[in-house]
Amino acid sequence: MRVLSFGLCAAWMLSGCSGHADETTSPPTAAPVEQAPAPAAAPVVAAPAGPVVTDTGFELRATPEAGYRAGQAGTFAIALTPSGNYHVNQEYPIRVTLRAPSGVTLQKAELVRADAAEFGERLARFSVPFTATAAGTPRVEAEVDFAVCTPENCMPDRRTVAVTLAVQ
Repeated sequence: MRVLSFGLCAAWMLSGCSGHADETTSPPTAAPVEQAPAPAAAPVVAAPAGPVVTDTGFELRATPEAGYRAGQAGTFAIALTPSGNYHVNQEYPIRVTLRAPSGVTLQKAELVRADAAEFGERLARFSVPFTATAAGTPRVEAEVDFAVCTPENCMPDRRTVAVTLAVQ
């Protein structure tokens, strides 16, 4: 039984070697190595959404009104304002998905372009109706799917803003 090392066989091949490794010989197996468990990854904690998101080409803002009263209808605004030479894409299916805590009733949980109070190239604004059942400071989140564009390029995006409602 003859075992040839790669380097030795390569040298023999260059010199016309016709030998080969014995196919019944297998390399020795290594003893299993115990590995220490991988350290647990630190949990990823996303920062809570704020009332304003500003990025290249736009500002997205959630704005409360003053004077909310428990049991009475109120509204807050979600506004997308493009900046620089960007504009709101008029054909993109803009959508606002709302998440409210218990005690806050939204008239609609999802808003689309037809629900916008104002929708143009320089501003897309939604007036969001709600009713809070008790006094407090409930926080409502709005995930907004939109696109802002320049004459050369469009940027579809999805961002979340939040508004805290001071209800008396």
